[in-house]
Formats: sequence, structure tokens, C-alpha cells
Amino acid sequence: MGGHIRLPRAVPDLAAAATAARRDPYGARGLLTCSASGGPGPDCDVIVAGWVFSHDFRQTLLVRHRRFGWLSPGGRLEAGESPLDGARREVAEETGTDPRPLLSDPVAVLGNRERPERVYGLAYAFAADPGRPLAPEAGQPAAWFAIADMPPCQVFPLDHEVLAATARDLAHERHEPPRP
Repeated sequence: MGGHIRLPRAVPDLAAAATAARRDPYGARGLLTCSASGGPGPDCDVIVAGWVFSHDFRQTLLVRHRRFGWLSPGGRLEAGESPLDGARREVAEETGTDPRPLLSDPVAVLGNRERPERVYGLAYAFAADPGRPLAPEAGQPAAWFAIADMPPCQVFPLDHEVLAATARDLAHERHEPPRP
């Protein structure tokens, strides 16, 4: 690809995706949308993450990052790829799984203004089979965790809480009877 996406820079599909995201736990939607529309914003890379769920939404797939601890697979968005494709690529690279997207729009806007290196991006929901073997990157283990027992994430404190709420919502949506 052509390098990482850095803000501020006009990236229309990123701005549209940020607007469409279901949740904004860090209050970063406006900043990400403005910056991805070419407006003012922080000088930072755009990240994408995959919130990977088991088919019953009781488990999630996490990777142990060298600096940040256990969190969802993710990384920098590459130039020329959609945010959804970037999230799927990151999941595949970091876990060896081929996840199935559950939604075309992101489930959350990510951002943490309190960190010295500001982070802004999007999380997408995927499904994968916890029974299939994982092939994580060297030095970065991957494992399935019961959502109720996820290890804490000190660096991005709201991620796991919002991931759990998203799992509950998606499980409920998948089990609702069809509407006439």
C-alpha cells in the first residue's frame, strides 16, 4: 500500500464512517470527522480495530500488545484501503483468522486525547470461530476471552466496556424475531 493515513487530511470514506459509527465513547467523532474532511485536527495516524466476537457473542478475540497489554486486534489504516478493509486486514495479520464482517458501518469511534500520542480511529464488528486455531504475529499472542472476564486495558479504558455493550446489542439484534 501507499503508507499510513495521517490526519489532518481529506479522507471522505473515513469521515463518512466516523459519522455512521454507533458509539463514540471518547467523544472523538466530531474531531475525527472534521479532520478526515480536511479540517483542523491533530497530527496523528488513523487506527482501525476489529472487535471479533464468537457467534454467540460471549467471547472476544484479543491480542497482547507489547506496550499496551491485551486489546482488540488493530493498527494503522493504510492509504488506499477502506476503514473496514483495514480492520479486517489487521485482524488477519495479528491473529491468523479470516473474520466475517457483521456490519458495514463501524461500531465505535476510537480516540484517546489523554495519551501523549493521540489516537483516533474506528472499530468494526466481526465474527470468527473460537474453535479454529490462531496464528498470531511473533511476540504478540492472541487468545479468546469470555467477554465477562476480559483482562483490563489501562491504556484505552473504555474499549472493553464499549466492546461488551456492543456484544450485548449485537446478540439482541441477532435474536430478535423478524418484523412483518
